Amino acid sequence: MRGWGFREALKYPLLWPLYGLCIADLSWLTFSATRTLLFNPDVTLDHNNNPEPWQAYREGRYRLWAGNYDYSKLKCKAPIFKDNDVIPVENGGD
Repeated sequence: MRGWGFREALKYPLLWPLYGLCIADLSWLTFSATRTLLFNPDVTLDHNNNPEPWQAYREGRYRLWAGNYDYSKLKCKAPIFKDNDVIPVENGGD
């Protein structure tokens, strides 16, 4: 019975590119998932010490490219959620 081991894979050189692409894809998937988990502000792992992580980016901006626009003068128009109550925000920076 043939196995799925490394020695069996070396017997078929035509499949080496397939194995290489599979290894490259799995490596890229691992890198991408780890990067998203560690550096994306939408993902939080510590809900006990930070129960409302979205409030940290209320005034900050998370963007790929800002262009020439000055985001420091822009106010957030989103309502403030605290203890299941909604506190509306007046004059959202218009």
